[in-house]
Amino acid sequence: MSLFGSLYIGTSGLQTSQNALNTVAHNLSNVSTSGYVRQQVAKSDNSYTTIGTSTAGNALQTGSGVSYSECRHIRDAFLDATYREEVGRYEYYEASYTAMLAVEDILGELDGAAFKGSMEDLWTAIEQLSTSPNDVTYISLLVQAAYSFVENATAVYESFTEYQENLNDQVIDSVNTINSIAAQIVALNKQIVKIEASGVENANDLRDQRDLLLDTLAEYGNISYQEDSTGAVIVQFENNSFINATNYYEMSMMTDEDTGFVTPYWKQNVVYTKDENGIKYADYSSAYVYDLTAEISSASDTDVGSLRALLLARGDHAADYTDLDVSICSQRKLDALGITEEEYNEEYGLQYYNDYIANSIMMNVMAEFDNIVHTVVTTINDVLAETAQENPVSGYLLNDDGSPMQLFLKSNSSAYEKVVLTSAEEEALLAQGVTLVQIYDEDGNAVDHTFWKYVEEDADSAFSLYSCSNLKINQTLLQTPSLLGFTEEDDSVDYDIGTALVNAFSDKTIYINPNATAESAVFDAYTDLVSQVANSGYVFGELMDYQELAVESVDNSRQSVMGVSSDEELSHMIMYQNAYNAASRYITVINDMLDTLLSMGA
Repeated sequence: MSLFGSLYIGTSGLQTSQNALNTVAHNLSNVSTSGYVRQQVAKSDNSYTTIGTSTAGNALQTGSGVSYSECRHIRDAFLDATYREEVGRYEYYEASYTAMLAVEDILGELDGAAFKGSMEDLWTAIEQLSTSPNDVTYISLLVQAAYSFVENATAVYESFTEYQENLNDQVIDSVNTINSIAAQIVALNKQIVKIEASGVENANDLRDQRDLLLDTLAEYGNISYQEDSTGAVIVQFENNSFINATNYYEMSMMTDEDTGFVTPYWKQNVVYTKDENGIKYADYSSAYVYDLTAEISSASDTDVGSLRALLLARGDHAADYTDLDVSICSQRKLDALGITEEEYNEEYGLQYYNDYIANSIMMNVMAEFDNIVHTVVTTINDVLAETAQENPVSGYLLNDDGSPMQLFLKSNSSAYEKVVLTSAEEEALLAQGVTLVQIYDEDGNAVDHTFWKYVEEDADSAFSLYSCSNLKINQTLLQTPSLLGFTEEDDSVDYDIGTALVNAFSDKTIYINPNATAESAVFDAYTDLVSQVANSGYVFGELMDYQELAVESVDNSRQSVMGVSSDEELSHMIMYQNAYNAASRYITVINDMLDTLLSMGA
């Protein structure tokens, strides 16, 4: 090789070392950049020139220098996939744990101090009243305790519904963020494909941004992905096509007109059909992003992603006590299960509760809480009504119009309606256990076939329920507690009613939920509810802590591969500086040789 050709060898060394030093500088400048992956220089020999053969017949070759062949992107695909799955699982349990903490706060710092206090005050008032039912002071205390009970129960339930709305806002934000991430990945796909199309340059920094977006996307749901031959990444979200090389399928949201709650779905999976009248309608059954009735387990990866956790925690409506009663066949239950009333009564039993209520933190707690309040309210009202029904002609525990006096009222409807019945209808209703109170005229004569009939609560009509969202205290009794009285027509004290109230609340008559194996007394049920919340919170907390450790472990392993080590990069800098100096010295030597030869020629 000529001396001038030798100069090229030295130049290639200078250029390659300079590029390597630039890569080291780039790594060091991004040592604290989130998501940055260290880059590594790969060198290769240039072509060799054969100048002859050796005595042994081997080719004698001379090299033409070195080239900067590749800037490698150092990642471990297996660790990336493991990290994204574990971080998604951590986000699921973190979101669930956060929701459970919010429930604990609403109930009053784990022990439900505020509401529990009103429960205890009501129980104390009932016990005191049983000792002296005609004492106006004790009657006043009962009415005041009942008023405080309603106020606190309503406040707790309203806090539950407000937190449900907060969770709904988080769902909306999550879906919008997911779509934003998808748009950014598509934009990066296009840039990466454009840059790498020539096969000369790797878009490593853009790949870092894209991988960081994939890390973030994995926090929201279960993702899988692969890179196509052009360098674009193809992403599936919850086993549905989501992102391709040039576009993404937007995750849409359906808003319930009654609740305002949104449900994410895939627009491309909606099936449009026509009914028997030729009217086109959309079938969303196969378009929902999640099947929220699926069993939650790590084996099936249904415990991955904060979006699923938020949807499950929120539920699809503000639950009440009717959601716990497996015997109630409301339209909501039929619509959820997609069955007829006959099929529900024959086959389904606990399925609605287990599929739609039990898995939801908010709906389950709301239903259990409302059930306790409903039991307290109806128990007291029933004791009063049963006593009034025994001798309605006396007017004892009756309002001026002859209807049974109630301590608790519905906010938007009446508990009793005036009816005129035939003898057959009267017998049928009494056989069904319906409360009928005979109506008397001013002279004390029974009005033929005319009664105050108890209006049964209807799960399909919220206004008919004694629920936290439809409850108030009897303002007349609140203003004049003495009207309640517990003195019968002959001026005798009604000790029986005090005993009946005490027995009603001390007897074990309530199941905290349909899966409970033992009954609780009314006042013990709330303690059971608080204990259940605390235990569930502990379990979610433990799972979250375990997942946090798993994420940290995988991330540490991942960072050991892709993270920038300043010490390592400085050692590389010294190596490439020495190589640069060596190439420079080589060029100087060749230059001196050329000067000498030129001088000799002169």
